[in-house]
Amino acid sequence: MKKSIVLVEVIFSIVLFSIIALGSMKMLLALYDKNYQTTFQSQNSIKLEATRLFLVKNNDMSKLVFNSSSLYFKNDLLLDEVSSFSINTVVNLTNIDICIEQDKICQTWKIKTI
Repeated sequence: MKKSIVLVEVIFSIVLFSIIALGSMKMLLALYDKNYQTTFQSQNSIKLEATRLFLVKNNDMSKLVFNSSSLYFKNDLLLDEVSSFSINTVVNLTNIDICIEQDKICQTWKIKTI
């Protein structure tokens, strides 16, 4: 009788541990996925911000060329994996619409030109 009660307790403990372990694994997987997505978005936002700052500093939009998903400045690669790019200059203000990574991250920049 005592052996059967101990056996039931062991089985119950194993089942309970399995449920807790599966829940923990699911939570860790969700955390990993969220971390990967956040890192991906942060890296691409930093790339876009660095590109914007470069353009603000150089302030010569006529040397920008968009060719086959890459953005070039004076024939040097400035930004890769650009899915869409448009530039409009009105008087002293340049509007740039840019999207990277298959339109996952898009920004609109307004840069004052000299």
